[in-house]
Amino acid sequence: MITKFKQIIAAYVPSDSSKTALLHAKDFAARHEAKLSVIIVNSNKVDTKIAESDINELFSDNEIEYSLETREGKPFREILKLAEEQQADLIIMGTHGSKGRDPEWIGGNAFKVLSGSKCPVITFTPNHDGLGFQSIILPIADASETRQKVPLTVTIAKAYNATVHIAIVNKNEDPSVINRLKVYAAQAEGYCVDNGVAYTYKEIYNKNIADACVEYAHEMNADLISIMSEREADTGFFMGHYAQKLVNKSDVSTLTIHIRDTKVVGGTGY
Repeated sequence: MITKFKQIIAAYVPSDSSKTALLHAKDFAARHEAKLSVIIVNSNKVDTKIAESDINELFSDNEIEYSLETREGKPFREILKLAEEQQADLIIMGTHGSKGRDPEWIGGNAFKVLSGSKCPVITFTPNHDGLGFQSIILPIADASETRQKVPLTVTIAKAYNATVHIAIVNKNEDPSVINRLKVYAAQAEGYCVDNGVAYTYKEIYNKNIADACVEYAHEMNADLISIMSEREADTGFFMGHYAQKLVNKSDVSTLTIHIRDTKVVGGTGY
């Protein structure tokens, strides 16, 4: 079953990436008829008056209703707390990416939100062009949990008529591992077909995992990479620094899904 978003949280600080993220949160909420809450955390580095002015300007067309939350404290804690209180289905926020530095989110806060969130998170880089997504990278790893991200990735692709680029990515070419990965990839392909979503398929071996995903995203002119936040294999696929590298260093926006997220596991077992 395709996921239905009901409550979205958008975190905002005065920055290009946050403005990009907020515009997408607004569009996301409109497409899914979801409630949207925008949060400003009044830390020492954020001017709440400027932030509120930016938000009012971005919502001046009155296309959708939203609620504004201004809180005191550490940004990542307040974002996670609000997501818990509202039982959010999705958190949307900006991160600096490779072409700039947004000090409020760099390394610490953005990655702590990703690590602590109980719902999926989309982080937008400041150079994300246009609204929505046209080309999404879906890496397939050597673990059954990797399939948990398939339904949500396909949900987003379907909403924007985007193409999903399914990619087996592994550090070696062990035959038994490759066979298992091909089974997982075939299941992802089937899910795309069942939901009328266009897809491509590629196998990438003998490369650094995170670098390979970013390189493939550039090759396919992708605007989103779908990853898991903890790990996708005993050897550490996307564990710790792999996920952090993709989120904080990649110039491609990222959808991060958690292994413990039962919301995004469809009836098919993905």
